Amino acid sequence: MEDKTVEQEKLTLRLKYKYDSSDFIILYIAEFIPRKDHEFFIKNIPELKKRIPNLKVIMPGRGVQLKEMKILAVNLELDDIIWFPGYRKDINLLCAISDLYVTTSRQEGLPISVIEAMASGLPIVASGIRGQTDAVVPGRNGELYQLDNNADFVEKILDLYKNPELMAEMRKNNIEDSRKYSVDIAVKKMAEIYGECVKEGVKQ
Repeated sequence: MEDKTVEQEKLTLRLKYKYDSSDFIILYIAEFIPRKDHEFFIKNIPELKKRIPNLKVIMPGRGVQLKEMKILAVNLELDDIIWFPGYRKDINLLCAISDLYVTTSRQEGLPISVIEAMASGLPIVASGIRGQTDAVVPGRNGELYQLDNNADFVEKILDLYKNPELMAEMRKNNIEDSRKYSVDIAVKKMAEIYGECVKEGVKQ
């Protein structure tokens, strides 16, 4: 019953944002700067479009490369597929209407947007870089692709698109896995680390 309720809420929200129930929506939340590498994602969308007829992409965010990426989307005839909504305060709702979260970042610390997407239950396809490899467990809550590998990136997305049962399982796992990044747990871990440092200092 709960799954049906969640699905109904998702469909209702999609109508609000003018998306169809059959759309496969990929979300990428990031500032438009070189290290987030939106260009890599956008240049792979034509291939994804061939294999996912109902593909839609949402890319919220601002930044120095936003105009450039919009031009790239037009040049690749993707402006009917990609929505660049700019800065948003409704990220939770954009997560709720989406099917998959993608990040093509080239460098990360703690990937906050990935953790937020996990908390929303979104399966993840992420570049296999430090930080993201800590959050994403292949086969459990998402998939990791080899940095700069176009074919691997596309296939990882297609593998999930073709396997809704696996995506459903990942949604449940992601909600569970995201809890370890809660503020309370983060504070507790920092306290433990601080306590160990103090002990070491006393020993010296």
